[in-house]
Amino acid sequence: MSLELLTGVVLVVALVLLVQAVASLIQTLYIWDSPERIRAAGRPDTYEEPRHGFTVLLPARHEAAVIGETLRRLGEAQYPTELVELMVICTADDTATIQAAEAAKEEHGLDHVTVLMFDGTPGKSRAMNLGLAAAKHELITIFDSEDDVSPEIFSIVDTLYQRREVDVLQCGVQLMDHDSHWFSAHNVLEYFFWFKSRMHYFAKEGAVPLGGNTVFFRADDLREVGGWDEHGLTEDADLGIRLSIRGKRFDVMYDAEHVTREEVPHSTRAFVKQRTRWNQGFLQILRKGEWLHLPSLRKIVLIGSVLTAPTFMAIVIACAPLFILIGVTTKLPVLVSLLSFVPLILAAIMLMTSVLGLYEFGKDQGLRITPYRYLALVVSFIPYQGLLMFSAVRASLRELTGKRGWEKTVHTGSHRQGAHQPKPALVPVMASERA
Repeated sequence: MSLELLTGVVLVVALVLLVQAVASLIQTLYIWDSPERIRAAGRPDTYEEPRHGFTVLLPARHEAAVIGETLRRLGEAQYPTELVELMVICTADDTATIQAAEAAKEEHGLDHVTVLMFDGTPGKSRAMNLGLAAAKHELITIFDSEDDVSPEIFSIVDTLYQRREVDVLQCGVQLMDHDSHWFSAHNVLEYFFWFKSRMHYFAKEGAVPLGGNTVFFRADDLREVGGWDEHGLTEDADLGIRLSIRGKRFDVMYDAEHVTREEVPHSTRAFVKQRTRWNQGFLQILRKGEWLHLPSLRKIVLIGSVLTAPTFMAIVIACAPLFILIGVTTKLPVLVSLLSFVPLILAAIMLMTSVLGLYEFGKDQGLRITPYRYLALVVSFIPYQGLLMFSAVRASLRELTGKRGWEKTVHTGSHRQGAHQPKPALVPVMASERA
């Protein structure tokens, strides 16, 4: 390769990386840019009298170990039970999950629980579409089978729907077991930054790749767009984009005391499978091309950057050592030589952001983060980037070879251990009880 061509390649890639990194950093730190944003992002100080009814979709597949406890906790919601429908949806052959759900219903007196069974090929999207068809309430939400949900979530959401002009409300989801595996702190921080900050940025822009659960919809809006795509691996992001195209109004609520708590994948292999599924789902959405119908170029570029980010970052991670080597050993122009170190500089910024994020996460959740955990975060930073790169490459290969089967994540309930308990909540009063 000639020196001129090499110079051009390094210059273009470095500039593209800089733009992408700056945009990502703005989204990551968006909520901390203004105290008013942080205040507005939280729960309301008072609750309105209950008005809306909720149908909770709980698609389940081989979840006998966790579904009973999830139903028990949802049954403790501080909201009129006649306005809440809990619907466990699974295939008829999943007898263990069905029995566990029915046992929890009987043991805890949960008369508002329905177990909806269907025959044929299992699938989360198919289950949710069947649940949507059978839903009797005006607001629809999804929880995963292992979720720990705030007992105040329905009061919070009902109040926000009464006070704001909103069609889709994404509430916070947070992985909790930051110290369970070598990669867990990084995975926890991805959720922390995504739901606490980046989702607010997307909602402001009106182009939102939604999270997988604790998102609330108007049932009529879901029916208007045909529900969930039963062939996609990231049906949540796909649905958010289609609703964005229709001009629906989005809002986000993240309150540390009222996030839906989940667990990190139980092993490195499980993490790779989960991340592969997400990355491949993004590639499927790209291939479908519906995102190109977003109403403005700004929104198209925003969603396009999100969908391509895993593949782009895999290329960057793979090429970073080569760029640094070129900068050190090749007589490039001084400015271009400096730009060849951009991947290294950006990695340092990402690492510092992660360290600060771990501190903020601990403060939010009332957890003591030991010095060892900060050290482990730093030491595992590069291996974690390698894990992300491997997952992105695996996703691309699966998509190219037509392997689009669902690789299920096993849930063990590790986030429900006593070490990870939320801070005591201050319970807001109803609006009618204000002084």
